[in-house]
Amino acid sequence: MPQISAKPNLDAAFAALADASRREMIRTLLHKPKRAGELAQSVNMSPQALSRHLRVLRKAGLVFEAGIESDARVRVYSVHPAAFQPVQQWLAQVEEMWRAQLHAFKAYVESSRRGCKAKT
Repeated sequence: MPQISAKPNLDAAFAALADASRREMIRTLLHKPKRAGELAQSVNMSPQALSRHLRVLRKAGLVFEAGIESDARVRVYSVHPAAFQPVQQWLAQVEEMWRAQLHAFKAYVESSRRGCKAKT
């Protein structure tokens, strides 16, 4: 596997993913790795804009670039799945908090219903 430019980090991942264009680039790269030109065409972006967005994604560790053995000038970009682990872990914690809140609310509603039925 190619060298990753940054260690996965929750804050950097969220900052990088805050931009809709970068999220679209990630969605596109999830299907298959692409050369910069192919990616620019897929997301309808100028090479200059693509380069700026790729820099942010690489710095956050969300994508990495690899060369092609036959041509060192060609760079292929891929998603780095491990970089999404901090995001996934954080979302799992939030989901667990909501699950607990909803469970407590459901228990409250059910106990209230039982209390109302007992009074009638």
